[in-house]
Amino acid sequence: MKKVLSILLSIVLVLSSVAALTIQAFAATGDTIGQYDFTISNPYETIDWDTWKAYKGATHVHTVRSDGDIELNDMIEKYYSLGYQALALTDHGTVNYSWTKDQKRLSIFGYQYFKHGNVDELTEERYQQITTGSDRGGDGMTEVPLGIELNGSSTAKCHVNSYYADCGHGDLELDSKWPEDAVKKSQAAGGICHINHVGEWTEGRHDINTYNEEFVKKFASIFLNYSACIGMELVNTKDNRTHNDRYLYDETLKLTAPQGRNIWGFCEDDAHDFGDVENNAQYFIMPKNTQANIRTSMENGAFFACSKTSKNDWELGDGFEAQGPFPMVSRVNVDNETNQISINPYNAHTVKIVADGKVIGEKSVANDNDTITFDLNDYEDQINSYVRIYILGKGGICYVQPFLVTKTEYAKCTVQFNIPYSDTTLTLKDEQGNIIDPINNENYFRVSAGKYSYTVVKDGYETKVGTINVTQATVDAGLQIKVDIELVKNSGPLSFTKQNDLVYGFNILENISDPVNKSIGLKNGTHFEIEDISKAKTGDEIKIVDDKTGNVLKTYTVVVFGDINGDGIYDGRDATILSFIINGMLTPSPAMRLAADCNHDSVINTDDLAIIEQAGLLLSNVSQGESIKTSSVYCEYSSIISQDIPDEKEPNQEEKIEDKKEEKTTSGFRKFYENIISFFRYLFGIL
Repeated sequence: MKKVLSILLSIVLVLSSVAALTIQAFAATGDTIGQYDFTISNPYETIDWDTWKAYKGATHVHTVRSDGDIELNDMIEKYYSLGYQALALTDHGTVNYSWTKDQKRLSIFGYQYFKHGNVDELTEERYQQITTGSDRGGDGMTEVPLGIELNGSSTAKCHVNSYYADCGHGDLELDSKWPEDAVKKSQAAGGICHINHVGEWTEGRHDINTYNEEFVKKFASIFLNYSACIGMELVNTKDNRTHNDRYLYDETLKLTAPQGRNIWGFCEDDAHDFGDVENNAQYFIMPKNTQANIRTSMENGAFFACSKTSKNDWELGDGFEAQGPFPMVSRVNVDNETNQISINPYNAHTVKIVADGKVIGEKSVANDNDTITFDLNDYEDQINSYVRIYILGKGGICYVQPFLVTKTEYAKCTVQFNIPYSDTTLTLKDEQGNIIDPINNENYFRVSAGKYSYTVVKDGYETKVGTINVTQATVDAGLQIKVDIELVKNSGPLSFTKQNDLVYGFNILENISDPVNKSIGLKNGTHFEIEDISKAKTGDEIKIVDDKTGNVLKTYTVVVFGDINGDGIYDGRDATILSFIINGMLTPSPAMRLAADCNHDSVINTDDLAIIEQAGLLLSNVSQGESIKTSSVYCEYSSIISQDIPDEKEPNQEEKIEDKKEEKTTSGFRKFYENIISFFRYLFGIL
């Protein structure tokens, strides 16, 4: 299950009164939602990446048994010394029956006697050491049996490598110009084979147009007609003969992949002397290094083909000089739910994905074994029947075997719930009450036509419920639905004013973190900031900040009733300021004005002043030698002024300042004088 067409749409939705639903084009984080669903065939599917290992192999190697310049035993020793763990000797027209037994040359290669004498095979003792790895920690090099290069003396060099079958020995096929007969021999004998350096026995090395429609169709028929022909060489030796053969490879896959036929790519040394050695390697992924497992790996495509050269500009380029080990892969994963292929490369800096012969995507590798993911829906208009991946590094190129794909349009509608909160539980049910499972962790669902109900639950918030009606027309059109969820906070300890964004209701004995978290619904990706979290103080600002940008999204101003001067307590200093406010000698801010209304009657007068003065007297009796917050007197003090408005009505922030009628006869000058005297009395009293 996966993804749907991204288009703007208009759709009638039946919603409950509490549902808030928006419809638009969208994409989930890390999972592209597209028009098509892909079924991806994975050649590496059977591998246990945690326990299986990669074994380095060379499967196209010559010796003095045919036209090579290196003795048989020396060539084996060379590959062994370079850490190879599998080796196939594939001399021209000559089946490798043994690394140890005397095997006469074919007469056509008799000239080799005058230069090299008889063939020098391994001793039985040395054979055992090499194949068991007794002299390198048990890491043996397995002999791939019965290797041969068929059509061995073809004047056109139309060669085919065969393995695991006694076929073609002595058949020189001087006039052969097409590989089909050689492939037939291998299949008839129960072997497996691959076609070698096509660019050499055609004009393909010089002219890419050699691989025209007629040629490609005929070439593809070999793979379609003979299951034993498992692949072809992508790179031979240093790529002088094969640089156009990746084009042929893709053109051939375009014909075979739609019919379910994959073709494995090989990179081969075709070694005739030591200068050809270790330009290329196959890495077979196997549970154990055995002849049987190597065959299975070759047949299933459970291997990687690596080379130090690939002359095309979009690969390594002509003139590239490899340094260090081949780039390789530690894991391949295919997710048919999300249409994604992921690989974990190492010794690499770049990964590219190819479809129909074109590079359609490229990603950089920051660290060894980082997961590199290609979502096929990102490239769905460019993909038809296959994709393949290759990896570039300082040590060369690594070809991952192709992934065959089938591509179909969706027959369902995708619904995504956008829930910008953490720790939520979303449940979607159909009309029968069956729970619908999401297709990923981004709250995407694939649904057919029908009516659906949903609930969203989060601790501390009201439960959100709603319905969605998906019509058949919506499904047929491939439309998508997005549901934006807004949750409402349950009643917390704090209250908010609609005007001026003032917040009150704090316990002056505690820090503000808990009440803020319980009362302000912070969405994912946001946090709050305040200068002093240890206590609430009138005038302090609580800022809601975006985690990524640092932008302030909203600001609330703290109000502590009675704390007019913003020091977190209410005492004589606040009483003095309140006197100034009552007598019109100070214009308070909205937060100060609300803080001055100690009895919550929306009027600022001497009743409020009396409450603050009483609180100030109690606070002065608290012993400085004991913890102020555990003092019984302080507890009495802190409860004098309630920080809640009992009727939960919006507090009146208009300036209403009244005196007792009997006090209004007092002159302004006398009242000012009395306030000044009170202030200095209080000031000297605390010094």
